[in-house]
Amino acid sequence: MNKNLVNPLKITNRSQINKNNQINKKQKNTHVSIRRQPFLKQYVFYAIINTDLHMNRGAAAANIAKSLMFLHNILDSDQVKSQYVDSWMKTGQRIVILKGYDHKHLKYLEDELKFIAIQTYAVRHFWNRNQAIIALAVFGLKEDIEEIFEGMSYLR
Repeated sequence: MNKNLVNPLKITNRSQINKNNQINKKQKNTHVSIRRQPFLKQYVFYAIINTDLHMNRGAAAANIAKSLMFLHNILDSDQVKSQYVDSWMKTGQRIVILKGYDHKHLKYLEDELKFIAIQTYAVRHFWNRNQAIIALAVFGLKEDIEEIFEGMSYLR
C-alpha cells in the first residue's frame, strides 16, 4: 500500500470533526451562566448570632441552622415567597453569617428589617419572665439589606 494515498473517508470525518468543533466553540462562547446575568435580583439568607451569650461552636452552629431551617420552611410554605427562594437557588444560594452584639442589638435589627426584608425569624430562649434572642435569620434582596448590616463582622 502506498502511504501517500489518503483515504477520502478520513478527510470527510476530519472536516466534519473540525466543523463540529467550531460549532461547539461558538456555543461555548455564547453560553452565559445564570450568576453573571445582571438582570437577576440576588436574594440572600443572613444569620446573626448573639455573641453576648457565650456558646461553644456546636451550640452556635445548631442555633444558626435552626433559625435558617425554620425561616426556609416558612418561606417555602408560602406560594408567593417560595418564588423568591427559587430565585435564590438559581443565583448561587448565598448565606451570610454575622456576629451580633447582644439581645438589644438583635432586637433592633429585627425591628429595622420588618419592612425591608421579605421574612425574618428569631430563635428565642425563654426563662421565667425574661427572653433573649439567640439567633436571627433574615431573607431578602441583597441590595436592600446590605446597608443595614454594614460594619458587622463575619462569624469565623
